[in-house]
Amino acid sequence: MEFSFKRLPERFQKPLSILGERYHFIESASGREIEFISGDENHLKICADEHKIVITCGFDAAFYRGVCTVVQYAQKGTTEFELEEEVWFPFNGLMVDCSRNGVMNISYAKEMIEILSAMGLNVMMLYMEDVYELEGYSYFGYLRGRYSKEELKELDDYAYQFGVELIPCIQTLAHMDQFLYWEEMASKYIDLDNVLNVGSKDVKDLIENIITQLSNTFRSKRIHLGMDEAYNLGRGKYADEHGMRKKSDIMREHLEFILSICKKNGVRPIIWDDMFVREYAADGKVIIPDDMDLMYWDYYNNTKKHYIENIKVRKNFSNHVMFAGGAWKWTGYAPHHAKTFAATNASLAACKEEGIKEVMTTAWADDGCECPISAMLFGTVLFAEHGYKKEVSEEEFSEKLKFYTGMSFEEFMKQQEIDIYPEYEEKTATVTPGKYGFYEDPLYSMFVYHTRDAKGDITVHYQNLAQYFEKSAENQKNEALKAAQEFYAYYCDFMRYKWNLGLNIYDAYQKKDNKAILDVIEKQLVPAIERIDKVRLARQKEWNITNKIYGFEVLDVRMAGIKQRMETAKEVLMQYINGVIDKIEPLEEERLPVVPYREKGMGEVIHYNRSLRAMTPGKVVW
Repeated sequence: MEFSFKRLPERFQKPLSILGERYHFIESASGREIEFISGDENHLKICADEHKIVITCGFDAAFYRGVCTVVQYAQKGTTEFELEEEVWFPFNGLMVDCSRNGVMNISYAKEMIEILSAMGLNVMMLYMEDVYELEGYSYFGYLRGRYSKEELKELDDYAYQFGVELIPCIQTLAHMDQFLYWEEMASKYIDLDNVLNVGSKDVKDLIENIITQLSNTFRSKRIHLGMDEAYNLGRGKYADEHGMRKKSDIMREHLEFILSICKKNGVRPIIWDDMFVREYAADGKVIIPDDMDLMYWDYYNNTKKHYIENIKVRKNFSNHVMFAGGAWKWTGYAPHHAKTFAATNASLAACKEEGIKEVMTTAWADDGCECPISAMLFGTVLFAEHGYKKEVSEEEFSEKLKFYTGMSFEEFMKQQEIDIYPEYEEKTATVTPGKYGFYEDPLYSMFVYHTRDAKGDITVHYQNLAQYFEKSAENQKNEALKAAQEFYAYYCDFMRYKWNLGLNIYDAYQKKDNKAILDVIEKQLVPAIERIDKVRLARQKEWNITNKIYGFEVLDVRMAGIKQRMETAKEVLMQYINGVIDKIEPLEEERLPVVPYREKGMGEVIHYNRSLRAMTPGKVVW
């Protein structure tokens, strides 16, 4: 596909040549001429015929969306059309979690910037608790893959080319676990748990240095300061030094301090909402200053009514409310796209009705970044389409998803079937049998009670998924998506032997049926042992495409642990069968439920997203 760029401003030339490689168009003097007209940021208008394309919009990312829309239409055989889209969210984008071990590498971050601009999204946040270089603080991000100042400036420059505002999303109150992991840092900065001692001069100096350095590193005049989930604010060292005070009073003082530092550096702070509107601040109301934005985060509910009610509550605390939804990739190795689809459709419909103009989708990486990062594309495309349409149909979304990523709606949705089995009608339930079944120890088998209730032939289900992902991987041109689908193929091939291994060993042992135990060893345990290394290597391959090398050692250790425990189980079971030992004590104990909560319609299949606790009730860390 050929376009002429001769009438375009210089700033569009290089980004268009890069997007052309991704979306199959080139610059040519004989191609259709593209013209840009600066217009209202709330509208995108495209007028295209066989000779000329005129795109009118208010910001650069919308222009790139316009060009890509022309390409999409042409691929369907339409060269002459007029299209006008309303821009519902002039501030719309993606937050990538780089703090749960997976630090997105520079190459993949640039790829995401390109794709965001093609969608018409103009914001990317990097969630960095401690994974950035901080002058004078050598333990900050130590051995964690921290970004250097030069790397952040490189990404900022690249994003700027594509009309994407790169914003640091950090923490200045809690969630500082990894920095406080170091004993010297904890003794100097900790209040209690992962909360900073905000009454300390050392902490104030730390925060001022953070804000000052990041303000000088990024072009953006915004900075997200976090400040969420500080459950024990003022209840540790702070209380020892200042006595027990209301959390709301401590928070009010901390806000004033934070705001003063931001004003000094010419940046506008954004903070999460929960400390102000949920139970943590029930002892007193804190009004958010006008020169600070309050970001309401919620990705758990599926009804517009819920979000409307909660947006109204936030408006009582702040005149500047933003919204953060989620691309569900934090419940284990598999994402939960049905939940993303339902919650996003509901929440963004509510944002439109309530006049919220600034939104983003979050891509968290809870419990060690197990899920391939490319899974976040599903929710990101959905946010983009909601940004330009009042309502988004599944058909329209599917077309855009395929165009922007090269992978179909069905292929993305298949990923969640690792957890959401076909027999369950409630596809938005948050259950994780594909995770706890993966980690469950063969002898301690904590999830027997829950696995027994699984419906359908899950062995065949995983076998079919493995074949599906293998074929899907062959069709992918994008390197990261191809590697993700390959990983899922190996994962499911392993899970067809592992998902009920603990249950079958437990039942055979309870019956004192040595032949049945031997059968499980030969038909499940040994094949699972033979496959786990392939799972690990496939996950590592995808990791190296998208992340810095740091952090994978955690998944390496976990999967090596799975393998070793299966080999140990085989040895112990054979000792029992051969009469070397007369009993296996862990298999003598009755199995109990792991957690009390149940999702409606899911029976005893549960949500459990803690890898180490899924392996053993023993004490893993100290």
